[in-house]
Amino acid sequence: MDTTLSLVAYRHIQRKLLRASLRSGAKLSEHRLARELGISRTPVREAIRRLEAEGMLRQVASSGTFVAEPDRAQLVEAYEVRMALEAFAVRRAALRMLPRQIHELQRLCDEMRAAITAFRNSGAALMEGAPLRRYLLADLAFHLLLLRAAGNRYALKILCDVHIRSAIFGYRSHQRDLHHLAYVWLEHARVARAVRRRDAAAAQRLLEKHMQASLDAAVAAFDARRPDERVAAPPADLARAMEALIAELGQDVARGKRAR
Repeated sequence: MDTTLSLVAYRHIQRKLLRASLRSGAKLSEHRLARELGISRTPVREAIRRLEAEGMLRQVASSGTFVAEPDRAQLVEAYEVRMALEAFAVRRAALRMLPRQIHELQRLCDEMRAAITAFRNSGAALMEGAPLRRYLLADLAFHLLLLRAAGNRYALKILCDVHIRSAIFGYRSHQRDLHHLAYVWLEHARVARAVRRRDAAAAQRLLEKHMQASLDAAVAAFDARRPDERVAAPPADLARAMEALIAELGQDVARGKRAR
């Protein structure tokens, strides 16, 4: 099997999942995917197996392969993994971050605040549109910057997978009203301040508090969903931007491997 073609197929399917070209519960066609890429079905099949192992797809006996539905237990597990690894990462980052990285961390906090201000001024009940795109990208970039600064490629690889899954299944995990957004921004600002002061213990404690609050909110939102309610897909431009940020994290992993 050509592993390069398998990787091409893997990224193609992952992109379709992230952009919601393939929605939860949709059935996959190996033939159609292979035709889209102009390759044989063998590397497509390998890519599908990998995505099944990662929980993105599921195999149903005598029926085929389907896009996985959001699952409460997997939602909790993903947050638990993030909490453990990001707590480790922020502790290391607080001691290792370069001045320019600390400056960028604060800039991302300011970007989140600016998005919240634009949302408040709009008078909307829930954040949508351009402010939401701006806010979510700054939030994601904040977390990825801490991961990069920690410099552990194994943690990067695991969290790259977790962030991709969160981007696919967790876009509407919270009700983003002004109270929620202001509280989340404050938590990020406190983490950034602890990192700026090189206070690793405080940075870890504050990030763990933030992640626990995010988990509680995500579970509450999941439990409040109607059984027939579908998870909304992110707007196309937001999905592309999130994909690019996550791809950067994957490139960091690849560079770490080549350096060894």
